[in-house]
Amino acid sequence: MFFAENPRPRPRPHPLAPRLPRRPLPVAASYLSRRAHDPSAPVVLTPPRILLAAAGLGLATGADDFLYVYGLSFVPVSTSAILISTQLAFTVFFAFLIVRQRLTALSVNAVALLTVGAVVLGLHVSSDRPAGVSKGQYWLGFLLTLAAAALYGLVPPLIELTYKRAAGRGRVVTYALVMEMQLVMGFFATAFCTVGTIVNNDFQVRCPCHSPLSPHSTR
Repeated sequence: MFFAENPRPRPRPHPLAPRLPRRPLPVAASYLSRRAHDPSAPVVLTPPRILLAAAGLGLATGADDFLYVYGLSFVPVSTSAILISTQLAFTVFFAFLIVRQRLTALSVNAVALLTVGAVVLGLHVSSDRPAGVSKGQYWLGFLLTLAAAALYGLVPPLIELTYKRAAGRGRVVTYALVMEMQLVMGFFATAFCTVGTIVNNDFQVRCPCHSPLSPHSTR
């Protein structure tokens, strides 16, 4: 993809990037502990509708990773970091809208400062644009990174809302339930990213000599 043929450094992993391999271990340990105390204990504690919601959140996380990395193809890492930090403003907004979290003067002030920072970056496109990136590509990366920040800010309030729904009817939100949700989210986020990687043929090993930037390239 872009980073395989571009000398710019690869981005650091996104904070929401799926980390699936560790998740099955605590879920399996919790199940074995339940079985040791009760041989008839169910394999899964989480209700199906909550697992379905976790699957949707996992797909949203995978989409957020895609937006973040693709946007980083056209904007500098420093600009991307500033834009991604606006997810705090989106989190405050969506938390107020979805879970009715109370706004404070400090949170409103932080939202205002982050918004001003993003606007200032947008007004200095020419000085911030990397070499070889057109103005249209820069704006595409700018908007995709903002979209990633918005989606990143949306997911945590939705997770909190899902936990509240899971706690309905006197049900307790236990460690096992949380880890089962995280496992499902990680699985679907990883599947989303894996499918995109396969479609783009990113699992293929590319020789640097075939890069159009290489002096040994025959193209």
